[in-house]
Amino acid sequence: MSEHARQRGVALISVLLITALVTLIISDMLARQRLSLASSANQLHQQQLWQLALSGEALARQRLHEELGKREEPLRVHLGQGWARDQALELDGGLVRIRVEDLAGRFDLDTLRSSNGPARARYQRLLKLLDLPPHDPARLPSRPGHDGKPQPLADSSQLLRLEPLGGADLQRLRAFVATLGGSALNLNTASAEQLAALEGLDPGIARTLVQGRPAQGYASVQAFVELPLLQGRELNSRGLAVDSRHFRVHLAAELGERRLYLASDLRLEVDGTLAVLRRQLLAPTQP
Repeated sequence: MSEHARQRGVALISVLLITALVTLIISDMLARQRLSLASSANQLHQQQLWQLALSGEALARQRLHEELGKREEPLRVHLGQGWARDQALELDGGLVRIRVEDLAGRFDLDTLRSSNGPARARYQRLLKLLDLPPHDPARLPSRPGHDGKPQPLADSSQLLRLEPLGGADLQRLRAFVATLGGSALNLNTASAEQLAALEGLDPGIARTLVQGRPAQGYASVQAFVELPLLQGRELNSRGLAVDSRHFRVHLAAELGERRLYLASDLRLEVDGTLAVLRRQLLAPTQP
């Protein structure tokens, strides 16, 4: 082979190598661009879902304000009110489903910070009804606040620091407890399990009470205590109420095949406004 032919062969191989290298570089750039576009589209969809959820939260806040925040008579919160009905809002091609829960219908773990009252015994009875291991949330360390009293628990997940309780136990318990800073149990929204944990009651009586609960709720704790079904039972009225200022808005935003689940905790203030205390993104099965 002549020198000229060899040079042409080397040049051809060089061109092929350069072409292959350029092709690889361009392919990598295109792949990165596709990933960037996909990431941008995903972020846009998540932002749209977030805005959908916030729109649902705003609607729930408005509804609670209109129904509970403008009342001049003593506040009564019950399941016959409009806020307790599920809603669905269609907006910008998406959908958000809204469910409002009265958190005072749950057991407030912060009531266990006080050594007085029936809260401790009620909590232990609730654990037994749910077939959960006994434990004492009051054992959790807490720094004192400005008034010298223990600060409220931040979240029920802190219970995992107590040895007897495992992840599956907490998952079951979470739907029945809250951390509200020391709130009484609302008899108008409490479940049969909560009522069965009261003194002198059992699951059968509790179910009867829930089924026979007045459509407009009990007017007072005294009206509940004086029910014929409860006569002769040593029911302590301490820690019981017929109102609430704590609510959780459960939001499920849908946009095409995408989903976002948000829980927003609200507090009804003295002036009738609803303050957002916390927002938490949830897994589909998390209470």
